Amino acid sequence: MNIRFFYPPYRLAHVYEGQSSPLVPIVQNLLTERGFYTGPAGTIFDVETQEAVACFQHAEKLSVTGILDPKTYCRLSEAALHTIEPVKAKIRAATGLARANILITKSRRQLTLFDGNTPARQYPVAIGKPSTPTPLGNYAVATKIPNPGGVLGTRWMGLNYDAYGIHGTNKPWLIGQMVSNGCIRMHNANAEELFSLVSIGTPIYIRD
Repeated sequence: MNIRFFYPPYRLAHVYEGQSSPLVPIVQNLLTERGFYTGPAGTIFDVETQEAVACFQHAEKLSVTGILDPKTYCRLSEAALHTIEPVKAKIRAATGLARANILITKSRRQLTLFDGNTPARQYPVAIGKPSTPTPLGNYAVATKIPNPGGVLGTRWMGLNYDAYGIHGTNKPWLIGQMVSNGCIRMHNANAEELFSLVSIGTPIYIRD
């Protein structure tokens, strides 16, 4: 990849007809080298210089204004050419656990993520209230939705049973309690980590 750098000797600004600027003689010399200007050098941006700038802008397919603006000056000036090597894209390693399975223990208000038979993570959770308990049984992750928002927080992992799921929350102070309609709530940061480690089909065991 090639990029160009240049360092103007003065602050770039718009220069209009009749104005005086130290950039004017520099631009006149550059225009002369390009064959657009044949007049004398001076600090006043006169009509002849303005016409030369307009011709240059037309040749370079810039907006033809006749005004010496920063874009025109940059196009007219020489810039040092530098070659840089773009950073090669890295192959992202898979972050999911190949043998992931989830155990939710209601009495402990705890979710444990296993890699095979080895516990990999443990998280506190909120579960269903007595009138709408979290169902016991064996399930699996059926859907994964990032950023569902609202009461579902930043991640949703739906079970293959009714409308139950594991998700984040917008009320983190209730984690550890029996407050939901049956879903398993987690702190958003924990839900995001779990989301990245499980896949569709990951087994979920819910026990007392």
